[in-house]
Amino acid sequence: MKLLALIMSVTLLSISVASAQEADEAADAVEQPQLVEAKGAFQETWINPEADFTQFNKVFLWEGTFEYRDVGPARSTRMTMMNTRQREFGISEADRAKFEEEVSKAFDAEIAKGKRFTITDQLGPGTMILRGGALDIISMVPPETVGRSEVYVANIGEATLVMELLDASTGEVLAVVAERQRLQSGTGRIDSFSMPTNRVTVYAEVRRWARRAASKLRTELDKAIAGK
Repeated sequence: MKLLALIMSVTLLSISVASAQEADEAADAVEQPQLVEAKGAFQETWINPEADFTQFNKVFLWEGTFEYRDVGPARSTRMTMMNTRQREFGISEADRAKFEEEVSKAFDAEIAKGKRFTITDQLGPGTMILRGGALDIISMVPPETVGRSEVYVANIGEATLVMELLDASTGEVLAVVAERQRLQSGTGRIDSFSMPTNRVTVYAEVRRWARRAASKLRTELDKAIAGK
């Protein structure tokens, strides 16, 4: 099933924006264009065939959306080795908040490096709204074991990245990209050179993952605005 079905299921698409305060009221006011699939750097890219990206030179960053897969409650520690078949683990509210903070900060900082656009806090002509989301987030990092046992995992989790661009003046959707990605620990393998998986290494990888995704999107934005 294509990722666009997941996008539609969480209503990231078809949100019209006349202003930040009037977004909900304007949602039904604009007839959204039919997006068409296109080639791009992400697993799925959908664009408005009538969109002219060269008319934009500013980006407004909308607050990110985060959705987690329900795999049961989070546990802070484990007394013994857990079922070896278990691959997904609950994420505590504190860790969810930390994850969202790290992703948002890293993503915003990387997007701000755009060469052909600037970040703005005002909506108006020449501005695109960037709405991003990490959906169906799962953690593959088991709770810490009581004692000195260390945990090594090749992949610390997965998430589906969804990012959409809207015309701030009209509310029309300009483009949507989506991709299922793994958050790998270090080289993504377990060997004698691997580092233990703990809060420090996990969030360092979360930041790297967010920066990589944002860098790829930033490059695509620069190319689109340049008319390439």
